[in-house]
Amino acid sequence: MRKLFTLMAAMLFSITMFAQNAPTAEEQERENKAIEAFLPTLDARRSEFVGQPAKKLFDVIRGSAFKIRNLGAERTSPWAEYKGKTWIYGLSLFNKPAQQAMKDKEVYIIRIILDARWESSAFWDSIRPAGAAWMEAFIQKCLDAKVKEVSWEHFYFPERKTASEK
Repeated sequence: MRKLFTLMAAMLFSITMFAQNAPTAEEQERENKAIEAFLPTLDARRSEFVGQPAKKLFDVIRGSAFKIRNLGAERTSPWAEYKGKTWIYGLSLFNKPAQQAMKDKEVYIIRIILDARWESSAFWDSIRPAGAAWMEAFIQKCLDAKVKEVSWEHFYFPERKTASEK
């Protein structure tokens, strides 16, 4: 009985913690408006970042309403490269974790193309020791590289229909 009570208490505590961490619709709307106000200024200041170390751009992003909650590598296709190697040449920043973005059916993305190329396997091996802090290690590795291009988009996930719904 004691184990059952402990298990139920732990489950209630975890549900409460999740509910506190999940933004309300009102908070999400407020965050989206702040991001929508920030991103056009990123466009206007693009010339300040191109040709400069990515650190300058990341300082601006980190000081903005855009919170980096996920990121992905911009990379070449193994089919287009010699011996099938994949090269990382930039990154995409997302304001939501993948599961939340899919649930909300939208996400803001900032794409940063760098004047650098890292062989993909070696790149991931170099940040693997960071463990759970892999996103910060990824960003730290890119800070000294020069920015070639910066762009953003508000991406909406399309509605998926099954064959029977078409």
